[in-house]
Amino acid sequence: MNKTRISIALVATGLLAIAPSALADGSVWLPAPGTGTMTVSYVSQSADNMWVGKNGPNPIPFRGLDQSTISIHGTYGFSDAVSLDVSVGRSEVSPKHGRPIPLSTDGLTDTEVGVTWRFLDEVVTGGPSAAVRFGAILAGNYDVGGNGPAEVMGDVNRVGAGPTAIGDGAGGIELSGIIGKVINNRLALSAELGVRNRSGDVPRETFMNFDAHLIARDNLVLSAQYHIQASSGDIDIGPPPGPGAHGMHWDQFPFVAEDIKRISLGATLALNTVDIGVHWFNVLDGRNTAEFKAFGGTLTYNFGQ
Repeated sequence: MNKTRISIALVATGLLAIAPSALADGSVWLPAPGTGTMTVSYVSQSADNMWVGKNGPNPIPFRGLDQSTISIHGTYGFSDAVSLDVSVGRSEVSPKHGRPIPLSTDGLTDTEVGVTWRFLDEVVTGGPSAAVRFGAILAGNYDVGGNGPAEVMGDVNRVGAGPTAIGDGAGGIELSGIIGKVINNRLALSAELGVRNRSGDVPRETFMNFDAHLIARDNLVLSAQYHIQASSGDIDIGPPPGPGAHGMHWDQFPFVAEDIKRISLGATLALNTVDIGVHWFNVLDGRNTAEFKAFGGTLTYNFGQ
C-alpha cells in the first residue's frame, strides 16, 4: 500500500472519532475492496440551555437534559468505488434535575443503512475525490410524544417522551454529495451537502459537513468538523400551536423546525488492527435545539486488511 493510500485509511478512521450520533456522515475515503471496520462508540451529552424560535433572547435556560448513547457503526468495501455503511445504537434521555415530568426514556436509536459510490478517485486522477451517498433510515423503538407509556400504566395525567424523545420516530431517506482531498499526505479536507426526508409531517432537513483532518503522526489523526442543519418546518417550541406550553401538544415535538450549528473535535490513534478515538462536540447555535456539550470515545476494529 502506497503512502497516499495509508493516509486515506487513517483519515477514514478519523472521521469516526467526531460523529456524535448514530446517523452516519458520508465520506469519499472508502474501505478497500473486501475490507471494512466495526466501531463501537459511546457519547455522553448534557444541556442546561436551549434555543427556541427564530427570534428573542436565546439561548434560554430550561430544566436540562442528560443523554447517553452507545452505538455500533460498520463499513464494508465492495469495490474500489462502492461501500456499505450501517449504524444503530441505544440511547437514554432524562431530565437533569430529577423531575418526573418529562419522563426519562430509552430505546433503540434510528437505524441507518447507506451506500456510497465514489465516481472520482484522487489516487487515480490527482484531483479531488467525489462521491454520492444514499441512505435509508429506519425509526427506532423509542417513545416520541403524547402520553406514551403513561397510558399503558393507566395514568393518563402523566406525560411521556416529548422533550426527552430520542428521535423523530419516523423513517426516511437521505441523499448527499461529498468532495474531498488529501494534501501532501498530511492534511485532508472534505465537504458534504445533503438532504434528509422523513415520513409524515417531520420537516425536511438540509445538512452540510465541513471536515479537516491532520495526520500529526504516522498513526495519529486530529480531526475537526463544522456541521450545519437547516429545517424546512415552521413550528416552534412554545405556546400553541407549538408544543411545550404547560406540557401540551407534546406529540408535536417531531414536527418542530430544528436548526443546528455544531463544532466537533476528535483524535484517533491507530494500533495495528484497532483504532482508539476520542471526541468532543458543542452546539453553538440553533432553533428548537438544546445547547448540548458532549464527550465520547470510539473503539474500531479493522478487518480484512
